[in-house]
Amino acid sequence: MSTEQNNYDGSLRAHVVKLLNGGDAHLYFDDLYDGFPIERCGEKIHGLPYTAWQVLEHLRIAQWDIIEFARDPDYVSPSFPEGYWPKEDGNPKLWQASLTKIRADLNQIVSMVSDTTNDLLAPFPHGTGQTLLRQALLIVDHNSYHLGSLALMKRLLQ
Repeated sequence: MSTEQNNYDGSLRAHVVKLLNGGDAHLYFDDLYDGFPIERCGEKIHGLPYTAWQVLEHLRIAQWDIIEFARDPDYVSPSFPEGYWPKEDGNPKLWQASLTKIRADLNQIVSMVSDTTNDLLAPFPHGTGQTLLRQALLIVDHNSYHLGSLALMKRLLQ
């Protein structure tokens, strides 16, 4: 790989990692969760179909699904949409468990993107054109959408 290609590749990886971790136009997970009234995470908010914990757990399930697809050619996704949304309302203990798993899984995809032996643009042999770059950007997109929902829920629950 030429020096120019190495610089481009390194720059692209750094930008994707920055997006995954939050910042610029995206919330950081810790900024959202700092001060979140987790004792109310299982409460229904009038007019909204999900509790805050259900949204958080949905985010976790979808992120995990996207990563597992990238990692394991034999992985089978949950049924859609029911496999991506929890039925129970949640509580502070479940909130903390979901948050811990989200952070751990996020570290996994950051490691995958940062590893220069992983080609960001190579289609997965087991997919229909998906690449590691696409999976990472899908996580960025999906997480930012639901972090925005949770930011609003935080304001409504305070």
